[in-house]
Amino acid sequence: MKKLLFLFVFSFAFFSCDDGDLTLEEIDLTSDANASACNLQSGVTLLFKINGAETLILEVPEDLIINEVTTENEPRTEELNSSAFCYYRSFDTPISNTYFCDELPSDIPITLEYTAVSGTVEVITTETIVGTTVNSYSHSIVLRDVVFTGTNGQDVRYTEFIYEESLVTPIE
Repeated sequence: MKKLLFLFVFSFAFFSCDDGDLTLEEIDLTSDANASACNLQSGVTLLFKINGAETLILEVPEDLIINEVTTENEPRTEELNSSAFCYYRSFDTPISNTYFCDELPSDIPITLEYTAVSGTVEVITTETIVGTTVNSYSHSIVLRDVVFTGTNGQDVRYTEFIYEESLVTPIE
């Protein structure tokens, strides 16, 4: 009986090993990467943060990030997966801004992707004033109650996810 129990425990330990799928405990590009932007098509702004082979992509309507101050406690908002989309991607090799801004598609393989399946994008815009003149606008971008689902079947959830604390846009 002891041999049978030993065989059962040994086989359980041997066959219950991790299958090697990549998992992501958290998405964190806030400390190492600043947001950049490209206007891809009429009506869409693409924001992206790059840290080596990782990137966080936010696609929003062009009227969400505008040079107009928001009212206190009333951010501009957009629901994710309606006309705003957010993705985390991990690649084989480091990427650059040209991956997003060039017209030709890239052939760099994506090793892992998480898509925001629910949540809200909030943008608060303030003026940057030098002396008495408005010099630029600063946009704080936060994702609220966001759920990222990975191609590996894993979910990552955040009540508040700060995408960018201070995206600066010049006066047009």
